[in-house]
Amino acid sequence: MRIGLKSDQTELLLGSTGAPWIVASSGRRFAFRGPLRLKPEGAAAASFQVQAGAYSQEDPARQKAARLAEAFQVEAGVAFAAERGVYRVLLGRFATKADAEAFVARLEAAGEEGFPVAGSPVPTASAAVAIAGEDGAVHRLASPIDLTPGAADTRAVVEGTAYRGSLRVVVNSRGTLNLVNLVDLEEYLYGVIPAEMGPRRFNEIEALKAQAVAARTYAMAHRGQFEAEGYDLCATPKCQVYSGRDAEDPLSSAAVDATRGIVLAHEGRFADALFVSTCGGRTENVENVFGETPVPYLVSVECAELPVEVVPGARVPSPAGSGLSGMAWRGYVLRRHAPRRRASRGAALETALGWAGVRGAASAPSSLEPAVVYPSTLAAFALSEPRDLHLLPRDAAYYRESPAAAAGLPERARAAYDFFYRFRLGAGEPLPPPDRPMSEDVYAGLLFSAAIRLGGVTEGSGRFVSREGSNLWVKTAEGRAGVPLDPETPFARKIGEEYRPASELTLRPGDRLRWWRRGTEVLALWVEQEVDAVAFERESAWTEWMRRVSGRELARRMSGRVAGTEVRELTVRRRSPAGRAVELEVVTDQASIVLQRFDLRQAVEMPEMLFTVQKVAGPEGEVEFLFLGRGWGHGVGLCQNGAYGMALAGKTWVEILRHYYTGADLVTSEGISAGPPSTR
Repeated sequence: MRIGLKSDQTELLLGSTGAPWIVASSGRRFAFRGPLRLKPEGAAAASFQVQAGAYSQEDPARQKAARLAEAFQVEAGVAFAAERGVYRVLLGRFATKADAEAFVARLEAAGEEGFPVAGSPVPTASAAVAIAGEDGAVHRLASPIDLTPGAADTRAVVEGTAYRGSLRVVVNSRGTLNLVNLVDLEEYLYGVIPAEMGPRRFNEIEALKAQAVAARTYAMAHRGQFEAEGYDLCATPKCQVYSGRDAEDPLSSAAVDATRGIVLAHEGRFADALFVSTCGGRTENVENVFGETPVPYLVSVECAELPVEVVPGARVPSPAGSGLSGMAWRGYVLRRHAPRRRASRGAALETALGWAGVRGAASAPSSLEPAVVYPSTLAAFALSEPRDLHLLPRDAAYYRESPAAAAGLPERARAAYDFFYRFRLGAGEPLPPPDRPMSEDVYAGLLFSAAIRLGGVTEGSGRFVSREGSNLWVKTAEGRAGVPLDPETPFARKIGEEYRPASELTLRPGDRLRWWRRGTEVLALWVEQEVDAVAFERESAWTEWMRRVSGRELARRMSGRVAGTEVRELTVRRRSPAGRAVELEVVTDQASIVLQRFDLRQAVEMPEMLFTVQKVAGPEGEVEFLFLGRGWGHGVGLCQNGAYGMALAGKTWVEILRHYYTGADLVTSEGISAGPPSTR
């Protein structure tokens, strides 16, 4: 594979001091020592051009270039900037910068924008690369030139990033340099998969295998896409992100190796295996985004599942749906495990002391006033004697304006409260306020918190995988583990900061579970309710988003597409069955236009096309627009966060690919047509 790393460079500096290189040109090989300095040669004197736009897609860039060429009667072209992943619209060739600036003035007078860019010499047939090594001697070699590290244990390094394979430097049609990495396909994927799906974040190998097949297929389908620039694919999100050897990870490399040579195909050709970060709950038909001919493997599919397990638990004595604070939930659990004298503070205290391993007789407080509870609890846990040792005078001075002081607690109670605060005996929950009586559950929760802090109770967490009888299998940081359940185990759903006791839990693979354990006994278990309900992609930070943009800013973004200084109205005229905006009517202070499909997303510069938009007033009454959206990307093909969710749910890489690429075949790459993909 030939991967474009940089484009339009007037100079390149490669390698470290003394590093050996073998340089090949026109069938001859030369030895150099770094650092290597390379410049284009054999071109006319540098001219100036005017850049009149940059687009993430080629078609709108070429459309604008054609329109401006006709309107201003100048030469116009499109150049792909690999490092930025955009197509630049370039106009004219001017001998001086002043001439280019004069043309910019013409553009601006007509309501267009642009700025001069230098360093685009006119190449000649004898274009070459001037290369100088450590000794400073300049050698003129015919383009292209190939550069290979001269020692077996060295790698090609570009600006601190190491790459497998070798490098190639090409003088492009604009007389500047393109830097290309020549690398084996599978080794190329070693640097793609961790850049596209970081294995520390997406640590399910089945999801990474699916991404490896998609990325391999995309590379083969789009091979030669930038032939005019001297390479196959770019290294940016415009193609697929490639970060070289430094990004490699054993888990993602194992995913590449496990699927080596396997690709997606349709009707004897490589499938156009598009993929996206977050699809917003449902992927999209390719024709609704890119306007291409429909294909059966790039169709809208749901990125969600139904709840799969209902885990029965103990009867809930308190009203179902009642919300408890974190401290009250702890007290609720403690009182459920105390002897059946549930109303007895003494029973709750006895249970908590037993969990903490504290021996000896202790008395429950006579009331639930903080002035009584804090010193009494401190004494019960045998913590009162070393209090003065651990709470220094400087601490007391620092806490002088603490809530305890403000509540007017007696000195002994205030010191006890400060000790609880200093040693974090709330165990992650705020201490009960010192200025009001506690409830029985909150008092019991304070006891439970002390038992947790003193190490008598541990908290575990993981993601639900499956249920086998009375055992839940969860994925923890240490691997998969079983969580045994007793019929009397208290359950809850945590929604925000509120805990709701429940008699049963409805769980999906991937749900976040937490539990308290004492030895082998599970004291309680709760699920952190997911806002994103049943979406496979719920782990993404882009399941929903909001943007507020002024009408003037939108007009600036749309310059070159529609005239005007302020957008006055936005109306979604048509949506796809999946809900994405397919046509958007834009009305400015000077004109109106209907934007369609991907051009629409580019124009408004939103993360996705799955949005609603509402006109609102800004602080000074100016026109603003509120976008509420879901997802990140174009929405077509494999959803990376969804693939991860499916893997968490136990799906294999084959099942993941068959879900997102409906009707595509999984085959080895041998015998598949290397022609253009079916779309784009």
